[in-house]
Amino acid sequence: MNKLGLAALGCYAIHAGFHVLSGRPEEALWMCHLGAALVGIGLLSSSTTTNGIGTLFLCIGTPLWVMYLAGGGEFYPTSCFPHLGGLAIGLYGVRRLGLPSGTWWKAVLALVVLILVSRLVTPPPANVNVAFAIYPGWEKYFPSHLVYLGAMIAQAALYFFAFEYALRRWLAPKPQQEGMA
Repeated sequence: MNKLGLAALGCYAIHAGFHVLSGRPEEALWMCHLGAALVGIGLLSSSTTTNGIGTLFLCIGTPLWVMYLAGGGEFYPTSCFPHLGGLAIGLYGVRRLGLPSGTWWKAVLALVVLILVSRLVTPPPANVNVAFAIYPGWEKYFPSHLVYLGAMIAQAALYFFAFEYALRRWLAPKPQQEGMA
């Protein structure tokens, strides 16, 4: 698992490095990008929870990235590393190591902390992890940014819960049964 952990960290480092070198270091803090780093840390430390949180981040972040691209968002080739590579490695880690029950709510807490950190250390125009403003086009549905954030966090919680259930049911290793007579 160490090689895969290093590969996941490499997926994050390649894309984060691209953003740093392009003068946009704040972009390295998006949930999905950090998901690949968490997968790497989880696999290197044999932490099923850390790998699980990173994988859950990517289970949400990768479809959002695809929708962003489908809506005309800018494509960076390096973004394939965390979104596709990090997700594949994280799912493999879940298959090999498992996914502890309750990882979903820990992912919610990690997301809330990440939004707060994004608000503290990133510039408002970047709106990393929607820490500052309602995503463009959604303003008419939400009376304030706080209501929007609450709705997005609640929705993320539901998705994390559903993905945890699905991954534990279909991907996580099954307990071995004692020999049958």
